[in-house]
Amino acid sequence: MEANTGLVIRGLRDKYGYTQDKVAAFLGIKREMISFYETGEREVPLEVLEKLSDLFGVDLDVFFVDNVDEALAEVVFAYRKNDFDDDNMDAMAEFGKIVKNYLKINNLYGNR
Repeated sequence: MEANTGLVIRGLRDKYGYTQDKVAAFLGIKREMISFYETGEREVPLEVLEKLSDLFGVDLDVFFVDNVDEALAEVVFAYRKNDFDDDNMDAMAEFGKIVKNYLKINNLYGNR
């Protein structure tokens, strides 16, 4: 896995204003694992990347780019709120899926 994956996760998390605790709760893992992923101490499982992809509304390939700044530029929306509970995080992930699907459809049909 690319060394930049952890930096992209951290950058996206910071851009959204999510704490490691909130992201960990959303993923159903301990906060320390988020830290390990962000620092590159642990490889991020694909299922975790898929959930993060939905949460941040980005394609999965964003986590594997060479340039972290390019990955962060892929963010279409970034809604910051500090008082999210787990249900809010699930709703944001569902919204992220909608955004990703819209962008894919737009790329397929909007560029005619």
